[in-house]
Amino acid sequence: MIKGIIFDMDGTIVDSLPYHYEAWKIFFNENKVENFSEKLNEYKGGGTLDLMRTVYGNQYSKKELKKMSEDKEKIFRKIYKGEIKQILGFKNFLDELKSKDIMVGLASNAIRKNVSMIINELEIYDYFDSIICGDEVINGKPNPEMFNETIDRFNINKDECLIFEDSLEGVLAAKNSGVKVIGITSSSSNKVLKDAGCVMSISDYLDFKLSDIRM
Repeated sequence: MIKGIIFDMDGTIVDSLPYHYEAWKIFFNENKVENFSEKLNEYKGGGTLDLMRTVYGNQYSKKELKKMSEDKEKIFRKIYKGEIKQILGFKNFLDELKSKDIMVGLASNAIRKNVSMIINELEIYDYFDSIICGDEVINGKPNPEMFNETIDRFNINKDECLIFEDSLEGVLAAKNSGVKVIGITSSSSNKVLKDAGCVMSISDYLDFKLSDIRM
């Protein structure tokens, strides 16, 4: 029996990934970084600060990289604010979960300022029983830290929980936590997500029913 569900945010409840890419493009153009797309391909998961380290290596101090990360996220919020749209059917799915007294968590590598802007603009903040952001944990995904912490807050067993993710590092974090995961095909194909370990994948929440999942 499902007692708790944890959602990622970017690419899972909103299709924000094109805006993140555009924000990176603006940031790197302003900072005269060439061929940044190739460097991003080396990115193995984590938050914005981790991605900055992937691109810049030891060129800057942690303090400097943190400031640069904040600058990139300011660009993201500026271009995304007012453009935020849910992945189809998500709010109705939240209503279904709350009607069944299922606890709802958000666990995202995104920083708190991004998360707050998005869920407040969607007017869904009060749906969540737990929110954990990338700047509030020691290790971002694919480390399972934020998933494990959410489950502890829920005070349920892992076999009573389900995770929704779109990224491969998020799916790996769910697997590392030992929780079943459903993939959202906003950034990876159905085959890629299933090969990574998803029990199933969906493109949106319009026709998804909890009864479709065997726990």
